Amino acid sequence: MDEFDYFDMHCHLGFCEDAVQAAQALAAAGVGAFSNTVTPAEFAEQQAVLANAANVRVGAGLHPWWVGEYDVAADWDRLYGLVARNRFIGEVGLGLSPRHSETREAQLDALVCIAHACARTGNKVLSVHAVRAADQVLDVLEGASVFGGMTGNACIVHWFSGTSDQLTRARRAGCYFSVNPHMLELKRGRAYAQAIPDDRLLLETDEPASAGAPWSAARVRELLEETLAQLAALRDDDPAKLRERIAQTSRTLLQQ
Repeated sequence: MDEFDYFDMHCHLGFCEDAVQAAQALAAAGVGAFSNTVTPAEFAEQQAVLANAANVRVGAGLHPWWVGEYDVAADWDRLYGLVARNRFIGEVGLGLSPRHSETREAQLDALVCIAHACARTGNKVLSVHAVRAADQVLDVLEGASVFGGMTGNACIVHWFSGTSDQLTRARRAGCYFSVNPHMLELKRGRAYAQAIPDDRLLLETDEPASAGAPWSAARVRELLEETLAQLAALRDDDPAKLRERIAQTSRTLLQQ
């Protein structure tokens, strides 16, 4: 990963028409990536497809929006084992907006299972979805002892959208935060971007947003560069120095 100067720390290459070609295009553009999956089945496919992509780490995921398609109670042992066997976990978490509230209990069950597997086996890098659920996500992760001690786990909150008090709580828990252009469109998001510690700040695109959505490596690089420039201005920082600090944090997290 040392040859890359930008890292997309939350993306979905499985939504690309050709994930291998996408990974190769990112490498040519000087970009490393943490590609998140939304179901265990997608992870199995993407892990095999991208096995030779040195610039990409694939996360084992069960996205809260897809939990309703997965029988957590019946497959608890399988989900636990999936997380236990893999270092990179994502996208996981809770999405408690009204649109997805009907699967609240299944989402919580899945996150509890994932959290206990991470705490028990350790050395995980998680990319976490927390929409209208930051406190609930932190309750589960802290309750399972995912943070601290000798676990070696690192939790990245993707596109943080909670309250300032929840941001403070997540910071104190030791979370990382991946920032994308959408987060910086809002005044609150820009204020949050200023409050994230230097050694916990990451870049992301969350692209492509869905299967078949337009995507190009050149656009990913452009979005990462634009986000970095905005962050440097907001934080009154030197862009080159900030880029290298973020890149070094990303390299450390993406070590196998």
